Amino acid sequence: MKKYKVLLTRDYIVEIKANNENDAKECAEFFVSGGLDASTIIDQQKYNFQIERIKPVTNNAFEVEEIKL
Repeated sequence: MKKYKVLLTRDYIVEIKANNENDAKECAEFFVSGGLDASTIIDQQKYNFQIERIKPVTNNAFEVEEIKL
């Protein structure tokens, strides 16, 4: 079996409750990982936010390169 390196991008629409637009942006960037909510209850209380929904919208592979062993 051959080994490959794949450049993959994924985009999500995140519905989040936060104090303002900047907090919503920063918390979504930091706490969404692999399409899942990576925050804890402590994180949510400390930064005053709640991620309600994460919807995947794109999943694209742009470049594939064989890794020579």
